[in-house]
Amino acid sequence: EQKDFKQACEQCSEVHWGITDEGKFFCKSCHNVIEKTAEVPSEDFIQNVRISSINRGLKKKRKVDRGCQWYVCEGFQYILNQQVKALIILGASPQIKDEILCNLWRSYLQKSQQAYTNRPTGSKKKRMVSAVTSCSSGQDSPSGSSNLDDRCLFLESKSEDEVASIQSGSVDGSTYRSGAQREKLLMSMPMTLAFCYLALLWLRESITLVDLLRFAEMEHVPYLNTFQHFPAEMVLYGNDTHIFQVQAIPSYDEIQKNMHSLAVFLNLREFPAISEKCFLHPDILVIKYLMEANLPEEMHFWTRELVKQIGIGETTFLTFQPLIGGTTAINYEVQAVAVIIVALKLLFGLNDKIEWIASKEAKKISKANPEGNELNVNCYWSLILVCSCRICESTFLEEGLP
Repeated sequence: EQKDFKQACEQCSEVHWGITDEGKFFCKSCHNVIEKTAEVPSEDFIQNVRISSINRGLKKKRKVDRGCQWYVCEGFQYILNQQVKALIILGASPQIKDEILCNLWRSYLQKSQQAYTNRPTGSKKKRMVSAVTSCSSGQDSPSGSSNLDDRCLFLESKSEDEVASIQSGSVDGSTYRSGAQREKLLMSMPMTLAFCYLALLWLRESITLVDLLRFAEMEHVPYLNTFQHFPAEMVLYGNDTHIFQVQAIPSYDEIQKNMHSLAVFLNLREFPAISEKCFLHPDILVIKYLMEANLPEEMHFWTRELVKQIGIGETTFLTFQPLIGGTTAINYEVQAVAVIIVALKLLFGLNDKIEWIASKEAKKISKANPEGNELNVNCYWSLILVCSCRICESTFLEEGLP
């Protein structure tokens, strides 16, 4: 039909027409499209157009980009690496990364048969090539030193299509929590904090477990939504989200339990001794909490005497020994706060009955007095407490503790 159309083009004055897929005329010389459309000679033309358009819609979709092959343990290794870097920024010793935590992690991978073995867990034909090089073991580290930044690289004898998991982004994400795997100490997000606390405890750092959980909640230490910062090649979906995605910070007791189980699993013997100069000693922790609670420094005399009387300041009592039967992890912070509370009870001769009466009276006073008098009440309380401490201290020095 374009041969029968003899009208000249308005732009180039040429008579050289073609028909577009939509049936409109266009100039082959200047590519100008005009409003005139070609008449359809029969219904066969319409049917052919419909069939071709349907065929274009049935083209094979692009495959989902799953990135490079990676394993669940590599995801946790990345998280641990970010967490320990944050701890160093917050004041932990730099040796916690490569000398302590890396060796704990390497020992865990080997004992759980996830790496550093000819037959890693979950496959009969896997072999691992690690970029981590072994060095001589140090005296202050659980094992030899290496670098936590290095990733565990797995070489597969199977094809990529056979290995890639259709239910997760990681290779072993769909089977990581299977029945066979549950018999071993599996990694989880709370376990990453247990690893960090185990390393902090080994170095006797000033960052306690309470501090670690607070840092995680304040996002100073990566924990919540850490998977969002995975490298681009580590695509995460499916079962991976159940492994790496968490909604809340774990409890103190949960981390303590995981840390103790991890220490037993790694066969760690007696930890470095906690002496009177260590931050985790109750005498030093008590000073920290007295300052945070705005209590007078005169109380430290009584808390120190109390620690001596009940024997919780001894090195054998404070040192963590996970392999001894019946032992549990020591709650150093809870122990220090308990010493302060008991000291207050002894100073004021308080028991549960008197405390309830005093609490009710305090509520009445709070309702009767405006908020502006709160500072005066605190000053009055501090003055009474200081006087009581000094009187009791002088009596103790003269007569001794009954």
